[in-house]
Amino acid sequence: MMGKKFENVKFKRKGKVVILASINSSVKICNISIVVDPHILFHRVCIAKQSDDDLKAFFKFELSPFPILLFTGESMRKGTKSSLYTSFSPITEDVKPEGSQYVVVDGGHLLHKIVWRQQATFGAIADRYVQYLNNKYGQDIAVIFDGFPDDDKKSTKNCERLRRAAHFSPDVMFHEETVLQYTKEKLLVNESNKKRFIELLKKALQKANICVQQAVEDADLTIVNTAISVAPQYDYVRVVGEDIDLLVLLTALASTHSNVFFSKVWKRENAR
Repeated sequence: MMGKKFENVKFKRKGKVVILASINSSVKICNISIVVDPHILFHRVCIAKQSDDDLKAFFKFELSPFPILLFTGESMRKGTKSSLYTSFSPITEDVKPEGSQYVVVDGGHLLHKIVWRQQATFGAIADRYVQYLNNKYGQDIAVIFDGFPDDDKKSTKNCERLRRAAHFSPDVMFHEETVLQYTKEKLLVNESNKKRFIELLKKALQKANICVQQAVEDADLTIVNTAISVAPQYDYVRVVGEDIDLLVLLTALASTHSNVFFSKVWKRENAR
């Protein structure tokens, strides 16, 4: 095109820009050209690998530390975990016995239970969480949050968080006296803001003598182990959350504890 007049410029199909997804890689084996399908290749890598270190070595020169197919739902069918609830029969009668009870609350679930009022301070918002817990569950409570390790960029948990994040928001520096200027959804979609708010909320809960823990990364196993550890000391232990992983872990690890229950809070606070 350089040095030519516009009317003399001609475009050919072979010069057309093509997207990477439309390009098929192939290799020649015994003079036979074999097309390499990345989806099939990934399936076979998953079968061949013996450990996570093997998988890391296989993807050493990729732009992602984990196969993107794990999170996009392409080629590999992405299961809907919540559908597992249909495999369990909810208890319809009141199972709360007369006596002491202990409640273990999923911190991620708790964050969504309070409406953040505009022009309220972050300290006032944290106090509303404390009031909600005391009014609904009493004094014997443990709240357990997910952790955010420094090397979370290499974790599947972080990849899944990024996949779910539909929007991004800027980092916001705030403290107890700062007035809220964003919606809760917009503020918490930024992981740095979420970590900062959890730290502020933890201090408010501890000040109110509410037991608070933060897992290294995913909190599900810590929540279940906490419920199991306190079960001998109480007549009734309730795990409150929405994640089906909690119910699966309880089924596997707490099957011999008849006083441990899972309470899934549905819309309009109807619990099962």
